[in-house]
Amino acid sequence: MEGMNQFNEPINVWVLFTGSAVQPWCFFWKGRQIKVEKINLVHTSKEGVNIFYHFSISSGGNFYCLRFDVNKLKWSLETVEEE
Repeated sequence: MEGMNQFNEPINVWVLFTGSAVQPWCFFWKGRQIKVEKINLVHTSKEGVNIFYHFSISSGGNFYCLRFDVNKLKWSLETVEEE
């Protein structure tokens, strides 16, 4: 395993809306489309007036942490742990 890599890289994400919740369905990184197989954890954080949703997801034996900026409506890739 390569280990955990830290990023703060903008990404595009396709999402599903279920009621009032948003959940990532797949995202695009390094020319690849990565389908979310499982959402392992969701939590929120706050920096000043900015609210962020953090999604810890797994796909193909790899783990990713995605962050959604509620104020800017932007997604970023925070961490990657790939085999």
